[in-house]
Amino acid sequence: IVNTMIDIDQTETKGPKYRMMYRGVPTDYGLGGLHGCIKSGIYSAGNGKKILSADVTSFYPNLAIKNEWSPAHLPKKDFCELYEWFFEERQKYPKGSPLNYLSKIILNSTYGLSKNKYSFLYDPEFTFRITINGQLQLSMLYEMIATRIPDAQPLMQNTDGLEFIVDEQDEKLFYEICKEWEELTSLQIETVEYDKMIIGDVNNYIAVYTDGKTKCKGRFEFEELALHKNKSHLIIPKALYAYFIHGTDPKEFLEKNKNIFDYCAGAKLKGNWFFEKRNVINGEYKTEKLQKLIRYYISNGGVKLIKCNPDGREIQLESGKHMQTIFNLHEEKPWDQYDINEKYYLDKIYDEIQKIEKSSIVLPQDKINQQLSLF
Repeated sequence: IVNTMIDIDQTETKGPKYRMMYRGVPTDYGLGGLHGCIKSGIYSAGNGKKILSADVTSFYPNLAIKNEWSPAHLPKKDFCELYEWFFEERQKYPKGSPLNYLSKIILNSTYGLSKNKYSFLYDPEFTFRITINGQLQLSMLYEMIATRIPDAQPLMQNTDGLEFIVDEQDEKLFYEICKEWEELTSLQIETVEYDKMIIGDVNNYIAVYTDGKTKCKGRFEFEELALHKNKSHLIIPKALYAYFIHGTDPKEFLEKNKNIFDYCAGAKLKGNWFFEKRNVINGEYKTEKLQKLIRYYISNGGVKLIKCNPDGREIQLESGKHMQTIFNLHEEKPWDQYDINEKYYLDKIYDEIQKIEKSSIVLPQDKINQQLSLF
């Protein structure tokens, strides 16, 4: 259960943010980095167009390495030499390999710990020197491409990289601009080409490479998830992938998927909070205090799971009328006896499809053309 948990108390750090619009794409400058994304939809290459992606290699760590920056209380020479050693070590191993991933975590967490006041690496000036310069340098690349290739359409910018749709005849110029930027900044860019991008937003998308392989991010991830990743309700990203990549009707996909764990979610609590299950048995209202870690799925019958605090605060784990079945211990039984609320999962899948496609033959009629009209 531990590796499938939603951290109920997890909060996102807020801070100042500035938004600008450029080429129809809203771009946000915040404490963590640069983020921008075109409206949700499916964007395809072909008909004289190419989707090109440029990512800066170990962007934030390399900003510190190349500019010889270090937390003020640490010896600059020693810090930068060690930081660069880990970067060079990562280059020795192929992407996706355990040792490459380990080096990546060390590189990125070093930057991350510089903004943690409980870490020995804590130095906010070091943090913001990296993030502010990173945003400005990525903006420079963004502007160089957009101004020198007037017909280029930006799709996304996300912390350390960006994607554009460009005319085929401008592909060489795109790479030349990336090369110029590398020389100006002493940083390295990795470029790839996509055949298609299915975009929910800047953090949630499926990218299809020209060789047919795919990259899934955010809500669309389901394969080989890292231990810290949320593995709840995997049936939803799996069905979305099957639909967008293979054209499989979500209802048919759910009918064939009989893995109960794909329908499960997990939740955990911190501090004084505790879970309580509530239901009615033979006309009598029942409550029971539960452990802080639980696994469950959405069912037609079952219980309501409530997050409770001794001070009287209460929050439903799943809002509305949806019921849950606790599944901390696996129990093998005929599929229909699990009593899964298939409509709940289909609605989640249809909502994502409707957000991206607006209309589709697989969408129920009540999810088509929902936009309000004055006429």
